[in-house]
Amino acid sequence: MIPQVWKENKPKIMRRGIFFLLVLFAGVLQISDVLPTLFGLQFLPLLPLTVVLGMFERETYGLYYGLMAGIIWDMNVGPGDGFNAFFFSLVGFSCGLLMTYLMMNNLITATILGSLWTLIYFLVTWLVFVVSKCADGSLGVLMADYLPTALLNIIMIPLYYYAVRSIMKPFRLMENDEISF
Repeated sequence: MIPQVWKENKPKIMRRGIFFLLVLFAGVLQISDVLPTLFGLQFLPLLPLTVVLGMFERETYGLYYGLMAGIIWDMNVGPGDGFNAFFFSLVGFSCGLLMTYLMMNNLITATILGSLWTLIYFLVTWLVFVVSKCADGSLGVLMADYLPTALLNIIMIPLYYYAVRSIMKPFRLMENDEISF
């Protein structure tokens, strides 16, 4: 016997389950060697996906999806020490908070927020993991590796936005149909 609360919230539960699987799938793609590299640059789907999910699911679930994405990333990066889990939680929460109180959810804001958080992530990781070790040629590493990879992932943001929006739309319609009874 299914409780009444679950019956009433079935579209939300199904949608969040699909998003959970989407984050899991993106994490598996990112940590495996399935995604192609373009001129030595990597596709990193977890960061733009966290931004977009935070925008659509708002702050609480954005935080949860960000935490899950960060944990997946930290489990497969050697010296992470929880940095990614904290950062991605912050990304999901702040994007959801901005959508709730300040911004409208559209492709332009997704691109702006995704670009901002991607650049912040790559600059912070460059500062923490390259510059802090006083490596020679650290500026060259930033220009040759970090910023081009960030640009490649910024270009992919519309793909994530439209994918999440296409998943979200039927569930919103289902929720509205159940409310109108």
